[in-house]
Amino acid sequence: MFVIKSLGKLIWGDPDNPELIQISNGELYLVRPNSPKGNRECIFREAQAIIRRTGTEWQYQLVIDRIFEEGEEELVSEDESEEESQGGEEEKAFLIDESLEFRKGQIEGLTTFAWRDLTGDPDDLFEFVCDVNTTAHTTNAFEYTMYSCMFERKYKKSREEATEQDLQSFIYVPQTEKSLSKVSQSPSTPKRHISTPLNDTPVSASTTPVRSILSETSPSTPTRQIASFDFPGAPSEAESIISVPVELHVFDANTGTFLLMSQNATASIMKGKKFEYWHVVSDDNTTVIGQRVEPKMNPVFNRTHICFIWCYFDESDRVSSFLIRFRDLEGEANFKKKFAQAMYETLNEVRAKEEEQEYFMNAYQEDVEMTDAESTDKEDTEEENEMSDDDEDDSDDDIDTNGVEGDSVNTQLIVGYKHDRSFVLKGNKIGVFKHTDDDRIELTTNIGELKKLGGKKFDPSKGMLHEEDSAMILMDPQDEHNLFKMDLEYGKIVEEWNVHDVVPVTSIFASNKFAQTTAEKTLIGMSHNSLYRIDPRLPDLKLVDSQRKQYMTKSDFSCGATDAKGHIVVGSEKGDVKLFDSLGKIAKTNLPALGSAIKGIDVTSDGRWIIATTARYLLLLDTLIKSDPNKRLGFEKSFPKDNKPIPRRLQLKPEHLALMDKPVNFTPARFNTGLDEREKTIVTSTGPFVITWNFRRVKQGKLDEYQIKRYTDDIVADNFKFGQDRSIVVTFPHDVTMTKKTHLSTPTKAVLSPSKYIKKSKSIR
Repeated sequence: MFVIKSLGKLIWGDPDNPELIQISNGELYLVRPNSPKGNRECIFREAQAIIRRTGTEWQYQLVIDRIFEEGEEELVSEDESEEESQGGEEEKAFLIDESLEFRKGQIEGLTTFAWRDLTGDPDDLFEFVCDVNTTAHTTNAFEYTMYSCMFERKYKKSREEATEQDLQSFIYVPQTEKSLSKVSQSPSTPKRHISTPLNDTPVSASTTPVRSILSETSPSTPTRQIASFDFPGAPSEAESIISVPVELHVFDANTGTFLLMSQNATASIMKGKKFEYWHVVSDDNTTVIGQRVEPKMNPVFNRTHICFIWCYFDESDRVSSFLIRFRDLEGEANFKKKFAQAMYETLNEVRAKEEEQEYFMNAYQEDVEMTDAESTDKEDTEEENEMSDDDEDDSDDDIDTNGVEGDSVNTQLIVGYKHDRSFVLKGNKIGVFKHTDDDRIELTTNIGELKKLGGKKFDPSKGMLHEEDSAMILMDPQDEHNLFKMDLEYGKIVEEWNVHDVVPVTSIFASNKFAQTTAEKTLIGMSHNSLYRIDPRLPDLKLVDSQRKQYMTKSDFSCGATDAKGHIVVGSEKGDVKLFDSLGKIAKTNLPALGSAIKGIDVTSDGRWIIATTARYLLLLDTLIKSDPNKRLGFEKSFPKDNKPIPRRLQLKPEHLALMDKPVNFTPARFNTGLDEREKTIVTSTGPFVITWNFRRVKQGKLDEYQIKRYTDDIVADNFKFGQDRSIVVTFPHDVTMTKKTHLSTPTKAVLSPSKYIKKSKSIR
């Protein structure tokens, strides 16, 4: 929240303007918990909240100004009963002072501000409920301004002299919240909300009680200590490889912030047998958190706030989110290094080389700006204009469509480049959907009863559009040596290609990023350990031997993609990434595995950026070799051993995962693409959520800023309409729809909660 401090000059800038900041729409309530007439009374149905200067130095007012509809003010003045109910008032003003016990909260996803009614009973409150359209940025700036005004009144000096700790001290904490933590706190250590490193939108979640387990670790414990554990699945004993003093915080649903559990805790990494590691946080010789180091922790280090955030899963797989704040940067750096070592060895079951460990460690840093992150004013203006254009038509969030007939489920989405069509594989059928001029989608036909030339039916596992979208190349999971060409005009298989009698085909992709917009005949095939060109014009076997590279060791290739020049990027089940300048040669660059299998990969048209998808995170890689005077990419030249690209993980924030009722399992992420379109957005999905990242913001280091939307059903696949990033085609098990990017929103409890889902398109026939 207090990053808003940088906007102070804008808020206080005009001394002639009495109004510092306002929230333009909301409702005012009087809350009387002990009143026999009811505990919640609406005072102003429509109102605005304003922070205003007074004529006295260091003093400010909180003003709630009633908003009248046209003609209403005159009617109210004539209506005595209305005058009585409203007290005859058009506004209510309150001197801003810490005695108001001002606090921020949420009701059904709406941000609220509450403060004491100093003229009523001790528990009476005024509550201002912000309108649904009020942005998180506005509410955070409003809250910051309130605390700044309290500071000036209390200390009789400018807010510019206030530290973050000074402003934090005005955040009111109810007495009931002090019982949240099982860890006792001394009277001299008041619990405080902290805003690090939440995004600007408050969210809430039910925190799960954490098992208390005995340990002999304490802040004074030597680094190399043997400790015993007694929680399920833990080793009988383990050795501490690092212990550092920290503050421990837990994410709280009611406030949307992290609450302090212990000011004097110790965070340790414990090594068990073989390659097992444990993350343990203890306080006063009692371990409050103990869990195995593994990817589902969704770990994030934030250097700006010197903290580490992660997820904790209890025995019922319920999720809580915790944060530890280090005393200094040295403690954070040492802990991160040992944590990266633990995660690497857990996933790979080998000891990491020094350069690989450094590469791995960098992947967990969330707030480091990348090279070439700046954008021009023109680009920013273009993006704002595009957003404005999209918002003009907001009448229908989703378009109902008839799905593909049949009992099977949709398995793959294929978006056309040459024509405005999308194709959905579903069992033995293919649904063909038209993109309309108003960015909607409608079913045009079903291609059914797919048969090979011999008449045998098959259910294709994968498909790829080919030859200016006039054909589709299909793969049969039961026949790994042949491909099948369908003529889309006739809806029939017209050719069968025997690729090779020995080398299988596990995946196919285009010879270059935009090959399907041309008459290009060849494509690229892949097996678990080889990469090769397929040319259907060859008389017998279609594999081009001179353009094949086969690795002797098991490479476990899983997916591939090409840029506009035909450079090739390949991901593997082991999690490593290989960059090739052409077929038939060894990779120019090998980027080490982070331990998670890569299930999808995409690359920008210029080859500069790669997005690789794993089940729990996306991995963004910059292929530019910074030290090369010719600014070559990793496709064209190997990276120096000590100058590999810094990987960046895009993942959901742990506190948001605490609100979601399903584990993360991302679909393959994609950049928007087009012949003359720059990449601006990344899209993926998990469960019923479709998610986008602003690519420009990601390059600026804003990895945790994403937009999200929830549906009723889990999403099978998603991708942008070709040539723009405004519209996203979303495929469910039995339906297909199109949504606008502007209809996704910042994650809140209302967005993430299962009870607040978006109505999905109707069932298939």
